[in-house]
Amino acid sequence: MKKQLFVLSLLIACASILYVFAQSTPPAAPVEARAEDNALLPIPGAVLYNNVFGKGDITNYKQSIFRGKDDAGWEWDWPESAGPVVKSYPEVIVGRSPWSDAGWLAGAAGLGTGDRLPRRLADTRQTIDFDFTTDANGLWLDSFDFWITNSDHPASKDIVSNLTIWTMNHGEKNPYKGRHTTLKIGGRTYEAIFETPAEAPEKPWKTLCLVDTEPRSKGSLELRPLMDALIVHGLAKPTDFLATAELGSEVAYGRGRTTLRTFRLR
Repeated sequence: MKKQLFVLSLLIACASILYVFAQSTPPAAPVEARAEDNALLPIPGAVLYNNVFGKGDITNYKQSIFRGKDDAGWEWDWPESAGPVVKSYPEVIVGRSPWSDAGWLAGAAGLGTGDRLPRRLADTRQTIDFDFTTDANGLWLDSFDFWITNSDHPASKDIVSNLTIWTMNHGEKNPYKGRHTTLKIGGRTYEAIFETPAEAPEKPWKTLCLVDTEPRSKGSLELRPLMDALIVHGLAKPTDFLATAELGSEVAYGRGRTTLRTFRLR
């Protein structure tokens, strides 16, 4: 009998401990998500943008941006039947986009005055710290994107050039046409493609596509060497502006999720 009472007391004590622990453990931090096309969601120092620029008439897809206590990111689910053309670029952005209102929120979201974009190329000395992971299938790639404009309040007519840096690639074929070469910039080696309006008449601006020979999803990216490369190779002038700094997933089809732990301009 004493043994039974001891066991019963022990069970009651354990239950009490579990109850107290449950009461003292804070609930999981809520995650805010937005699934509307082109929705914006501010995060410290930047803004998430649910970019679906190439969806056309496709309706059977899902894509959203989200933010939680310690991370943020985006998810997608695009049908393979839509083909290999890129449909969307869910992303994080700092600056003023020449394509939309995306990014205007970032100016007052924790950046110091000296770090804000747009900024003249001659004065651009910032660094991007980044840390992200993408878990996905289908056809997609992760890339940085930078728009160079001749105005600090740009529209699409003000675009001078575009710099894109491919990093994590899952099957995407490079669509850029033009001169191929190898460039060393900021201590890294890239396979480079210079595209001009002669090769792509639908684009009145010049493009430099850099494919990182050592893909990475964590590290730092110095902007000054990249801007200097644009100037040296005739894609921009020192008086032009770096309008945006962006990181996103170029999605053709498949299902995936990118978790962003760090994207900071300093």
